[in-house]
Amino acid sequence: MASSTDWARSIATTIVNHLREEEVASLRKYKVFAALEGSGNIRTNMSGRGFDWEIQYRNHTPSGNNGETPRSFARQNLWKNAELEYRGAQVTDAIYKKEMLENRSAQALVNVAGKMASRLLTSMEQYLAKEWVIDGASAGNELRFHGMESFLGYNGTINVSTGAQRAANPADPFAYPSDTYAGISTVLGAYGGSQKSGVWPNGEADPEFDFYSPVICNVSSSYFGAGGWAANADKALREALHQTRRNDTKQDQIDMCLLNRRWYIDFLNKLDAKERVVVGRTNGLRSYGFTDVFEFDGVEVSSENSVPADTGYGLAIGNMELLCMEGQLLTSEGPFYDEITQQYRYVVSTLGNLKFKSPRNFFKLAAIA
Repeated sequence: MASSTDWARSIATTIVNHLREEEVASLRKYKVFAALEGSGNIRTNMSGRGFDWEIQYRNHTPSGNNGETPRSFARQNLWKNAELEYRGAQVTDAIYKKEMLENRSAQALVNVAGKMASRLLTSMEQYLAKEWVIDGASAGNELRFHGMESFLGYNGTINVSTGAQRAANPADPFAYPSDTYAGISTVLGAYGGSQKSGVWPNGEADPEFDFYSPVICNVSSSYFGAGGWAANADKALREALHQTRRNDTKQDQIDMCLLNRRWYIDFLNKLDAKERVVVGRTNGLRSYGFTDVFEFDGVEVSSENSVPADTGYGLAIGNMELLCMEGQLLTSEGPFYDEITQQYRYVVSTLGNLKFKSPRNFFKLAAIA
């Protein structure tokens, strides 16, 4: 007959092995995490009290030269520093000693351990699946990851004729970005520069004017026609997609658009038989096993349960990273035996955060006005 110490050791071994084997598979169940893993954008064993990165927000200003024009030299600061802290989550469970004694056989004991690990892993999976969306700056989210909504706040809309900020107006196709992410403002012109021509995001702007400003598209705007998203999904998505590409590089380009399920169905109904399915990509969603995908203007479009109602997001995976402090995303601890309560206690936890290089490489679709 095995002792209680042997039982604890067996359960500890079983739960750790289970998590290590299942962790990668659990990431692949969700489109954003699958894309991050497939792109090699998950980093482990991070250290420090937090992490930061440099953002070049403006360029040097050239001046005319005829071959003899005098030159003046001055130091130029071209960078802003973005900084975030590590955050995480944990899930716990326990088995009382009496339960252990009631399941004396080795086979029953392995089943208890397996169920425990599955419950913990499934709970953490479903929690993390929504973290890429969460506003980590909102009250109540102080310990959650900084997801996309951390930089997608807005204040009214951009006057389609003048470019000025005003109260949300159905004539305007874009919201006015107004948020702070990693200590840097997303407001247009917050660090200088100006709109040189046209009305933002159309026309041309100085680099520092919109280096940190995401595109937030008002899909219900009369600019796209009557009928809202269901009638104008193709126009609204095309506008948001190509406006986000205004300063595109290979790394910065949008890889996918994820919609709420209702909006995804509406889009399919709008396109009917016109959608083009992506088959040959080496790093697309279909290569990760997802079949509910079609291509629109060179970008994969799909749905995700974590996307809120009446919302869609454009993601540039090359500008995203998942940073983890430990050697793996999910870490198991225990069992720890508590003599007072006579419990074997278990924990599965994660410490890390998401990093978005610059909000300007992402967009949001929303019914604003």
